[in-house]
Amino acid sequence: MNNRIITTYGQDLWKMTKDVLKKAELEKMIPKGALIGIKPNLVVAKSSSSGATTSPVIVSALIEYLKEHKYDNLVILESSWVGESTKRAFKICGYDDISKKYNVPLSDVNQDTYTMKTFNGMNMEVSDKALSLDFLINVPVLKGHCQTLVTGALKNIKGCISDREKRN
Repeated sequence: MNNRIITTYGQDLWKMTKDVLKKAELEKMIPKGALIGIKPNLVVAKSSSSGATTSPVIVSALIEYLKEHKYDNLVILESSWVGESTKRAFKICGYDDISKKYNVPLSDVNQDTYTMKTFNGMNMEVSDKALSLDFLINVPVLKGHCQTLVTGALKNIKGCISDREKRN
């Protein structure tokens, strides 16, 4: 994997997503038969037009790209922020429809079991579903945040840990 940055411009999220994935040659990074997790940012049950959540158009284009390259072992996983219903967010944000259309299961990390892991001397409970993945595709939203000022890819991965850990 190289560290190049791929950019695209325009208004057509579908086309832009497919263009970036093609340029990145994503299919060359993923082992055949891999269990692939797709991690959008569905922190709240709001449409992506609010700027708070990942557009279902982007995730749909990603799924189609993966399926075109013969990757069918996919799961969309998320855990909305503390106090929000992930199930409701999946519905309001359009992910129930994506799940049905592409036959990709939705995994509510809040309903998962967890394993305690240690990272740089810090213990945290990580979703067993997330740990079972062979490859994780993070699809964050870059936005302002009340605690961190800005949030993006790293913060989005907090959706793979238990609510008890999110408060720390």
